Amino acid sequence: MPRGTDVTNMTRTYRTRVIDEFPPELIIGLEKESDLRYGENPNQPASVYRLKGTSLAEFTNIHVVKEGKGGLSAINLMDITRALDILKFFDVPSVAVMKHNIPSGFATQFEGNSLDEIYALARDSDARSAFGSVVVLNRPLDVPTAGEITKTFVECVAAPGFKDGSIEILERKKDIRAVCYSNLDRLPKFTGDDVEGLYDMKVLPTGRVIVQKPYLSSIRGPEDLVLDPLVKRVDKGTGIEREYVVGRDPTQAELRDLLTAWYVNIGVRSNGIVFVKNGVTVAIGSGQQERVGAVEHAIIKAYQKAMEREKIPYDPLDGASARNKLSVNPLEGAVVSSDAFFPFRDSIDLIARAGVTAVIQPGGSINDHEIIEAVNEHKMAMVYTLERCFGHF
Repeated sequence: MPRGTDVTNMTRTYRTRVIDEFPPELIIGLEKESDLRYGENPNQPASVYRLKGTSLAEFTNIHVVKEGKGGLSAINLMDITRALDILKFFDVPSVAVMKHNIPSGFATQFEGNSLDEIYALARDSDARSAFGSVVVLNRPLDVPTAGEITKTFVECVAAPGFKDGSIEILERKKDIRAVCYSNLDRLPKFTGDDVEGLYDMKVLPTGRVIVQKPYLSSIRGPEDLVLDPLVKRVDKGTGIEREYVVGRDPTQAELRDLLTAWYVNIGVRSNGIVFVKNGVTVAIGSGQQERVGAVEHAIIKAYQKAMEREKIPYDPLDGASARNKLSVNPLEGAVVSSDAFFPFRDSIDLIARAGVTAVIQPGGSINDHEIIEAVNEHKMAMVYTLERCFGHF
């Protein structure tokens, strides 16, 4: 069979109005669930309300089992629920370490490692940022993992249950909070899932609210990815149409990491870049104003965190110049996810120099042909999702 799935028209999706039936007047019922310790800051009182008309709040049943210092704050609850938005995509044991509503580290089971090992990998992918974090697991907390968590300062732990002895371990840290939740698998995540009565609302400081449907991904597995994206481009000089197609399929190991990186990217703020290797985030570039800036930010973090793990002094005024002292390049053999298309090939050239072997991205840039050329030059694999996962606030 000839290679190449034509994705040339992906660029049109960014210029096409999406029509849906939103009523001229939208009345949303809320009922108070609980008071919070405070909101995003101590001078902001806050409470949490649940949406009426949907059973989602009831069956997820987020509740405190160890109060710690004054109960949950708004930030704690934001971190927990943001982590659930990532963890819902993973069937195997996985851990998200959250800081300021962004994962500082994430790890999913690779070759049968235990829950405490998975947590340690997620924490140590960015140990400095993990200080004062919220740890969210998709498996009940066991004693070894509880012991690992208490080795450093953690604000809050959330899990679908707590095994015998785990709460007693957490009690050694009087200020830590423990939260239980249920039915992670029932959270809507894929296109076609029931979102009746659910709204993603962005409150603006001008007396307005943007209401949109919850984000649902069309990527259920490798079969939903375009492994051989092809774009057509008419040469302006000759008028001849040329086809550009990615030349290499990802390996099975790369595919698994690409999917992990994509699902984590859904929980990252745009512009978002996620590097993953063997099921663990190597670095995350989040909230940057430019795509290549997000790539640069993540690469710097990857070297910085690796140097910290190996006790190699990192001088922020001298960059990662001492990275040649590392025993291994943390980005060698890693994959990268981008929450939106690459506008130019500069990001591809940069990640190739760093050692990245595969890319996952939506596609749809007017320069996709240049991106494909760069990927082929560097003998990288690149898959398209044909969907963007921007998250602004």
